Amino acid sequence: MSSPSPAFDPNSVNILVVDDQPLLLAVVKEQLEPQGYQITVSDSAENALGLLQTRQFSVIMASHEMSGGNGLQFLSKAKDLSPAAIRLLVASTLSLTELLDAVKSQMIHRFITKPWLQEELSVILRNSVACQLSSAPVFENAPASAGQAGAGTVQQGEASQTFSLESVTSGSSGETAWTVEKASGAVEAFVKMLGAFHPNLGNTASRTTALCATTAKVLGLPADQAQNLVWAAALHDVALVGVDRGAVRRWIRSPEKCNDEELVIIKRHPTESQEMLASIPIFKEAANIVRSHHENWDGTGYPDRLKGEMIPWLSRVLSVAIYFCSRYQNPAQLMNEIQGLSDQIFDPQAVEAIGRAVPLTQLPRGEREITLAELQPGMVLARDIYNTSGVLVIAKGKELTTAWINKIMAINHSTPINPLALVYC
Repeated sequence: MSSPSPAFDPNSVNILVVDDQPLLLAVVKEQLEPQGYQITVSDSAENALGLLQTRQFSVIMASHEMSGGNGLQFLSKAKDLSPAAIRLLVASTLSLTELLDAVKSQMIHRFITKPWLQEELSVILRNSVACQLSSAPVFENAPASAGQAGAGTVQQGEASQTFSLESVTSGSSGETAWTVEKASGAVEAFVKMLGAFHPNLGNTASRTTALCATTAKVLGLPADQAQNLVWAAALHDVALVGVDRGAVRRWIRSPEKCNDEELVIIKRHPTESQEMLASIPIFKEAANIVRSHHENWDGTGYPDRLKGEMIPWLSRVLSVAIYFCSRYQNPAQLMNEIQGLSDQIFDPQAVEAIGRAVPLTQLPRGEREITLAELQPGMVLARDIYNTSGVLVIAKGKELTTAWINKIMAINHSTPINPLALVYC
């Protein structure tokens, strides 16, 4: 067991917390002050702006839901007054449009959903301040996953632009100037956003994109169809960012864990994703593919209960690809499982196409969220594990052994730690 890096000293970190709910302010102070952080609270955006005119803070943490304005409006002004500060937005819900506007303007570094786990907040602060100390050119601008503790990033070195969903740049005529290059850049940003909201969503999107690109070649699809299939693979779950993260996490693990109300909301995501994408002409055909990716060959799927060849061909292909890429098991065994679902869930021809593409595809390495109980020897951690005192138990990058897993479980039994872990896959 080792201590956190000596370069990180909570006592040197001044945090301004802004919320009009006294209870939340008290909770933050209770959680962070024992760790050494210097906490200043403000019960209004107006008062907080006054503080920023006379003091500098390392971190500004603002609630989105405040009377007399919202957190994004406040952080926009705070960015001008204190551009070097790390800006964290705390919200129970945030629309996709609001999120993407914040991404485009680099207004926020992290989006933290309510409620959060204390360990998650500690990791977010530690990682954010570490990036600031190292002057790392990292701008983390998507919702933080509980399992990932906000590790999803949009790095300036990786992507030269970020995009809003409604528009990119306009030509002299005032019409939106969409090109394949700009659209692909937007898609990349959306996938990163998905991964920050929940790592499994982003990882599935990346893996499915790679598999569909190979499948398009195997099928000899025309260039426009191949491009639309790849975009649909990346964007099929984009509307899930607007759903409660806890419900999404349960649905990913097993739909049976969701209640009826949650399932109704989640099952709207194919149509909502289609509507979001269809508003942009270049994504119109991809949007149509996305709408039907949860339809089943036997007519038991959603949203339209289409059956057989009534389901668009590329949606049938995408459905099989998503199933394969969202699971982590031996490829041959997984394909056998998928073949067993032919003529029921999947189109046999789509299954055959994916089966030909799988051995030709190098799936990208990603990260996925699992429970501590699911840790297995040979897995490699993608996130540090800390105990409740903030002491590092095991660092990311460590390949797990049976001994390490037993040690983690023993620590968790005595002082519970975050029940979710992030591993490379």
